[in-house]
Amino acid sequence: MIEEMIVPGKEPEVQYHVQIYIPEQSPPPEGFPVIYVLDGHMYFGYGADTIRNQAGNAPKTGIEPAIVVGVALHAENAVVREHRFYDFTPPAAVYKYPDRFKGVTMSKHGGADTFLDWLAEELQPRIMDSYPIQQEKQCLYGHSLGGLFTLYSMYKRPEAFQCYLAISPSIWWNEKHIHSFVNDAKDAKLFIGVGKEEGFMVEDAHAFYHRLLSIMEERAVCYVAEGENHASVVPTTMSRAFRYFFQ
Repeated sequence: MIEEMIVPGKEPEVQYHVQIYIPEQSPPPEGFPVIYVLDGHMYFGYGADTIRNQAGNAPKTGIEPAIVVGVALHAENAVVREHRFYDFTPPAAVYKYPDRFKGVTMSKHGGADTFLDWLAEELQPRIMDSYPIQQEKQCLYGHSLGGLFTLYSMYKRPEAFQCYLAISPSIWWNEKHIHSFVNDAKDAKLFIGVGKEEGFMVEDAHAFYHRLLSIMEERAVCYVAEGENHASVVPTTMSRAFRYFFQ
């Protein structure tokens, strides 16, 4: 079953379209695990289908029944694309754009704290009050800029989720500013996935992962998907990423 709601953001006139997939199975006594999927307008369907199609045979698939929550700005696609640079990028005193932007600048960025506060303080409590959630088994999934936000969330609010799935994270953003936040992420688990055909993003993912090894040890995994690019890496790695969450 899929339910939908429009939830006001923390800023005036900002609203989010939230989609919730609820498994057909009866919830266990402790409640369902929950996976929050950023860019829900693009990836909620993938996430819901991954659970729906595989959770019925969890011993073989490694995918358990879970609630999937897709989150996206409630707006036209062009506005959503631009707003991602605000919601998903960490605040910084100075922003430097890569040469490939060719002088183009983003009109608004650095709103990750505001979006994360909304996610943790407003959306998560609403979901927990409305559905049978296992509060100690929650996961955040993000791709590209959403993957950058996922990494930032792990450091900024490590208690909000127990597992972080960052696919093709935009580590390049603002001259790899995300490296300045690296610290002990407590007991969180991290999965970094990237497509082999993504060029410098593969190197960025490897470098970030190796920097984390001394801190997270076996709680961090980096997977490079052979033959996959920045778009195809999402559907081809989602099952693997979700399995890591359920382990």
